[in-house]
Amino acid sequence: MTRSSDIPATFDERSVLLQMLHYVQDTAVVKVRGLDQDLARAAPLPSSPLMSAANVLNHLRWVERSWVQTDLLGGVDDRPWSAERPHAEMEEGSTLPIEDVIELYEQEAARTRAVFAEIDLDVVRRGDLPPEPVTARWILLHLVEETARHNGHLDVLRELADGTTGD
Repeated sequence: MTRSSDIPATFDERSVLLQMLHYVQDTAVVKVRGLDQDLARAAPLPSSPLMSAANVLNHLRWVERSWVQTDLLGGVDDRPWSAERPHAEMEEGSTLPIEDVIELYEQEAARTRAVFAEIDLDVVRRGDLPPEPVTARWILLHLVEETARHNGHLDVLRELADGTTGD
């Protein structure tokens, strides 16, 4: 897979934001792709027993689905986490084959980009969390920030797993 560039074809707001989202999404996949099952599930940080490459990528999938499909569009709330299992999306990443985690993330990422390619960025979300009204623009920027932050985690996890480094 060739990672998308962070430079958009045009510099209108939507093109810039979508290109940055696509770039950080592709970066997350690049950081995980090529790891075998054991390395993808390895959680080398004693203080974070769920912090593995597979779990972080699965978390990113569910974060996108939650913010876009549930909170923004008002769709069915199928989030796996609950009060009893607040990190269920992370736990799920440890049970799925790494190829499935990657494929499911790529599918959700494409779906997210398709929504933001069409939606009015000033539309206020329909879901019920958080209680403050936020716009589609804010959600899009939040997803760029969330994914970029977790890409830092994935970068460290990948280096610890097999020594692979890169931008």
